[in-house]
Amino acid sequence: MFEQPTTGQDLMTPQQITDICKGRDHTIAMWLDLYDHYHATRDAAGRLSIAGTLALSTSGDRYEDKLTKAFITAEPLQKADRETRKITEIPARENFTTVLTQTVDRRCWRALMDQLGFDQLLDEQARREFHDGLRDAPAAFTAENCSATFGNIWGQRRELYLRGIANVFAKLDRRFRSHDGFKIGSRLIIDRALNEWGSWDRYERRDTLRDVERVFRELDGKPPVSESQSIAGLVTDAGRYRASLPTVIHGDYWRVRIFKNGNLHIWFENKDLLNAVNLLLAEYYGEVIGDGYDTTEAEDAPSFHLTPAKNFGAFFTCEDIAKMVIERAEIQPGERILEPSAGSAALAKPARDAGAEVTCVEIQPGLAHELGVLHGFADVIEGDFLALNPADFAPFDRVVMNPPFDRGRDCDHVRHAYQFLKPGGVLVAIMSARAEFAEDKRHLALHRLVEQAAPVCRWGRKDKWFDLPPGSFAHAGTNVNTVVLAIRKPG
Repeated sequence: MFEQPTTGQDLMTPQQITDICKGRDHTIAMWLDLYDHYHATRDAAGRLSIAGTLALSTSGDRYEDKLTKAFITAEPLQKADRETRKITEIPARENFTTVLTQTVDRRCWRALMDQLGFDQLLDEQARREFHDGLRDAPAAFTAENCSATFGNIWGQRRELYLRGIANVFAKLDRRFRSHDGFKIGSRLIIDRALNEWGSWDRYERRDTLRDVERVFRELDGKPPVSESQSIAGLVTDAGRYRASLPTVIHGDYWRVRIFKNGNLHIWFENKDLLNAVNLLLAEYYGEVIGDGYDTTEAEDAPSFHLTPAKNFGAFFTCEDIAKMVIERAEIQPGERILEPSAGSAALAKPARDAGAEVTCVEIQPGLAHELGVLHGFADVIEGDFLALNPADFAPFDRVVMNPPFDRGRDCDHVRHAYQFLKPGGVLVAIMSARAEFAEDKRHLALHRLVEQAAPVCRWGRKDKWFDLPPGSFAHAGTNVNTVVLAIRKPG
């Protein structure tokens, strides 16, 4: 029942695309012939004129079409290099050829995208990236480039579709980044959605709510509805009657309570669709967050997991994210740093480069060996970090870590690592977005610790949780959303 919508267009044959490209080349050639004829005729007329060349002027209209301006201009274009500031002259015909080719290519790409129906396959992010790529210097519209571009889109259509769904819910509420918001009967709160006059305070919230409804209708096999009939339209209508608030309105898939302060409380009521969305999100984010993760735990469950994560939770940190973690840790030369899941030293090396003395802990023997022999760390402990006793170590100034996420193990590792800090010490950890929002026993224990800790207060900010960019661990085979936790142990 719940399958990905597909385009109604059949894919074009290579010959059809080749014919379009030939038409594109012929169009450019005809325009260049027209350009040459225009300027030759104008020059000839100018030589016969008593008052000199009669030129068509484009001055005074800053909205003049760029193509038209390039067509009628006979003077070379002066262009300055941004780095060297050297001025070069581009002959008028060469400049017109460039502008003409880009204009034709831009239109060809857009037309073929529409004809193939590929625009329906792209989520908002992909559509924006595609059209941004056409704005300045679009790729040449050739058969080879068409095959590469649209073949890539077609090959990634499932991933793009899933990413679109994930982005929609993540924009609506950060809690959905955790993949933990889709619990049957869960409530979504949108603060200050409506202003004091009953209109949408921020129209992107209205548009995103409409996108959510579109996803539900697609999964339910139904076409989109007009704005007036949408859940966002019903909220708009109800919000105008201030005297009747708070009130509850009902849609096909949810009920919404509208409050006088402009807040919306939304309950999703279609169990089958919630499950369908859950499965799609789990497919997109990857099994590292576990769509089968049971958040209910027995009262006698151990406070920490007693076994290592699957595949040791090895999702290594890329250089850009590592740099972000080290910056938030504010490491000073001579400080003692603990890296409890050192892996391939993605965090340990930049910490050492900042002048710190780094103690590495790594459960995998091969990686532990490389930390000492290949990367040159003198203090490497091979073993399970959760088995180490904080009392056996002098307290550390900083902890930087990317622990395993599997089934809440990141919570276990962070809570344990916090015990290794000296008063006033800083802990910076990469964690699953679930860590910030989940409400099971393991995560609530983490939340209590975070509440007691102080923020690091970079540039006056008092936040403790920071979103990492989507796809920060795509290189490791997962699209799981991640956050950085940065806290200071009270002194």
